[in-house]
Amino acid sequence: MSPDESRPPARLSSEELERVIRRAAELQTAREALPDTLDDEELLQIGAEVGLHERHLRRALLEIRAEAMVPDVPEDQSIPHRIWGAAFVQASRVVPGSVEDVQDRLDEYLHSAESLRMVRGRPGLSIWEPASDLVSQLRRGLNLSGHGFMLARARRIKISIEPVETGRALVTLSADLRNQRAEHGGGWTFGAAMSTTGVTLPLVLAAGWPVALVLPLAAGVAFGGGTLLARRTLRSEREKVELAVQGLLDRLERGGRITGGRGGLMDRIQGLITEGDR
Repeated sequence: MSPDESRPPARLSSEELERVIRRAAELQTAREALPDTLDDEELLQIGAEVGLHERHLRRALLEIRAEAMVPDVPEDQSIPHRIWGAAFVQASRVVPGSVEDVQDRLDEYLHSAESLRMVRGRPGLSIWEPASDLVSQLRRGLNLSGHGFMLARARRIKISIEPVETGRALVTLSADLRNQRAEHGGGWTFGAAMSTTGVTLPLVLAAGWPVALVLPLAAGVAFGGGTLLARRTLRSEREKVELAVQGLLDRLERGGRITGGRGGLMDRIQGLITEGDR
C-alpha cells in the first residue's frame, strides 16, 4: 500500500469549503456561459442541479430583490456634515404581513409608545415627528416607563413599506438627526468660544501676552477639541437611535402586535385632560 493510500482524506474548514465552491462556480460559468437574464424557474432549476435547496434559493432571491428596493440615504454635503459627521440613520428589513397590516402596527406603536405624530401619510409611506402636546412632552420628559423614547429624539422619522411577495413586505425606517447634530455641535462650539475667551483675556490683560499669539493658539485648541467631542457625542447618539430602529424591526420581524412602554400615570393624566375637554 502506498503512503498516499494509507493517508486519511483531508478535511476542509468551512472557509476552505466556501472557497472551493466559489472557484468551482467560476469554472462552471467560464465553461458554460449563463444567459444575461434568468427567470425564477430557471434559477431554481440551476440551483437544484448544483444541490441548493429551493427554500434557500427563494430566500436569497427575495433578499436580493429587497436590497434593490431600499431607498438611498439622503445625500448630505453640508458643512455641518463635514464638521460633525452624518446625521441620518437608516435600516431595512423584510417582515411578515401585508403593507396595510405592517403600517397599522407601526402607526399604533409610534403614536402610543414613542409619542410621535404623523405629519404625512399615504399607503406605503408615512412621516412622523415628536408630538408637541403637553401629555406627550411630559411622557417623554418623565420617562416613567423607562422606555427611553429614542425615536422621538429624531427630528423626523420616515417609514417606507413596499410589498416584495404575498404576505411579506420590505420596511425601511429613516431617522433624521440633524436636530441632534445642531444641538451638540452648537453646544460644543459655544463652549469652545467661551473657553477661548476665558484663556485669552487673562493672558493678554494680566500677563501681557500679544493677542496675535494667544488667540489663534487658544482658539485652535478649543475649537479642535470641541469638534472632536461633538463628533463623538453625535456618533453615540446615532448608535442609540440605530439600536432602537433595529429593535423595532426585530419585533416587526417576529410578527404580531408591537408592544412599547407607556406610563400608567401619564395615561390617567391624558384621560383626565380628555374628559375635561368634553
